[in-house]
Amino acid sequence: MSEKEQRDAGDQHILQLLKNGDPSAAQQLVDVFGDRVYGLSLRILASEEDAKEATQETFLNIWRKWDTFREKSKFSSWVYRISANQAYMKLRKKLKRNKEISFDQLGPQNHSGNKLGIDSIAGKSVPPDKAMERDELRKLIEKAVNSLQPGYRTAYFLKDIEGMSLHEIADAMNLSEPAVKSRVHRARLAVRKKLKTYM
Repeated sequence: MSEKEQRDAGDQHILQLLKNGDPSAAQQLVDVFGDRVYGLSLRILASEEDAKEATQETFLNIWRKWDTFREKSKFSSWVYRISANQAYMKLRKKLKRNKEISFDQLGPQNHSGNKLGIDSIAGKSVPPDKAMERDELRKLIEKAVNSLQPGYRTAYFLKDIEGMSLHEIADAMNLSEPAVKSRVHRARLAVRKKLKTYM
């Protein structure tokens, strides 16, 4: 069983626990989806504090609404959709309040050791013995990715970091597959352009 298949099975197990009214369901929901929901929220909001708040609100929404899930898509896609909606709602409020938001004011982004898609974004791999160069490249990629508009950043995050399919991302973001493909492609091009002087 591949890593993706194992994760999908784990996601479905959480749904089954919820259906069965298992008392451990809420904690396991957070354990399984916590980093993923936080990571997506952070990509959209570009603020650790806002991402933590959005993550808490997302799990409250999931807990309240899980019984409305009709299983027409993967449970994980449904979770991502709620997470994205919650983060975008928070971002809209923040933009309305502040008129403008700077995506340069970011904290640490590489939560839980997630890979940053260096090979797919930069088109180059970095030898293991050049850890310092790899870390520097990672920081440059982080900065480039975080400068993207939220919708493009979300599509990139779900595709290149979370490894979701275009169909799953389309379902999570409520977009067509061609629209997702276009966003991912444009995000990669934009990042490559920003990194051109360093490659």
